[in-house]
Amino acid sequence: MGDEQTADFFSPPEDAPIMLGGPEEEDDVLDFAAPPSDEPIVLMAPDEHVEEELGAMMVEDVEEEEEEPVESSPMAKWNEEWTVTLLGRKDDENAVKAEHVEAARAEMEKIEAQRDIKRESKMARNRSEEQEKLEAIEADLENDNSWQRACKLVELTADAEEGAVDVSRMKDVMILLKNDTTRAATLAA
Repeated sequence: MGDEQTADFFSPPEDAPIMLGGPEEEDDVLDFAAPPSDEPIVLMAPDEHVEEELGAMMVEDVEEEEEEPVESSPMAKWNEEWTVTLLGRKDDENAVKAEHVEAARAEMEKIEAQRDIKRESKMARNRSEEQEKLEAIEADLENDNSWQRACKLVELTADAEEGAVDVSRMKDVMILLKNDTTRAATLAA
């Protein structure tokens, strides 16, 4: 049912569309403006007496304006004073804002400099630790005693916890084999 309604909605109308008003004629369309003429337009200089009248009227208007003293109403005076007050406040606010922006910029530069110093020192410390670690690895590889490498993998200094198995004898044996290379060599052979 929904498909039939949709098809009816989107199909073109069967009847001709209804046009309001009568058929348009070409003459009626352009009634609002006259066609331009092909004759040239000639502008003439204005008459002298017209200029004199206009000049006299302008002089009278200027004289009338000068004669009338402008008295400000109390509301106009208050608006002027308020505008001056607002401009002063805005200038003060802009000055304070500029000071704050400059202080913030200086603080940001200071923070960035401290961050760079901290990063550089950390990078240097990491390089030195990495160098020490690489040297230790090379020394372990060059060492013939494999018990030294095994002892580095085991934590020998930890104390026994309550209820844990006693491994102190094993730790003692590992330390002995690490320090006594002749016994370690006989066990390895």
